[in-house]
Amino acid sequence: MHPYHYRPMGLWCRGPSRILWFAVGAGTAAWWIKHKDTERRPFGHCVRPLLQAPPPPSPPTPPSEDWTPREISKAINNLGGKVEWGRGEQQTSHTWEDEQVAAFTRQAADTMTELTESTLDSVLSTAQALKAKLAEHRAQREKEQKLLEKQLEEQRRNPPRIV
Repeated sequence: MHPYHYRPMGLWCRGPSRILWFAVGAGTAAWWIKHKDTERRPFGHCVRPLLQAPPPPSPPTPPSEDWTPREISKAINNLGGKVEWGRGEQQTSHTWEDEQVAAFTRQAADTMTELTESTLDSVLSTAQALKAKLAEHRAQREKEQKLLEKQLEEQRRNPPRIV
């Protein structure tokens, strides 16, 4: 007996393929999402914010004519916290955000150091405990071997009597 109803259609007794219905559903879902994105109206309580391009960078200040290429490269590559804009002018580039990032970096480094130290301490203590356990087992095994050797010697001296 067949699990499906007998139909005289031959191989197509189950109707269209499941893959066909999956493809129809996937195409419909893709069209629906694309349609909703082009409308730019919120669907229910979900709102997709539009992506905005970052603002263009401000144009660099052109150097004055009495600057040498060495001074220009020094002003561009100065990482000491001060940027040279002109011959006597200096602006500090440290801001509150830079200080916060530096503090966060220091805190993260300290935390990682403490975590590493505690992990190494636990690994060393585990290794020492295993070493002590191995020494105990070795001593136990040697004691048992000596006891077996004594029993074998006694058996050799006094073999069992078979009557």
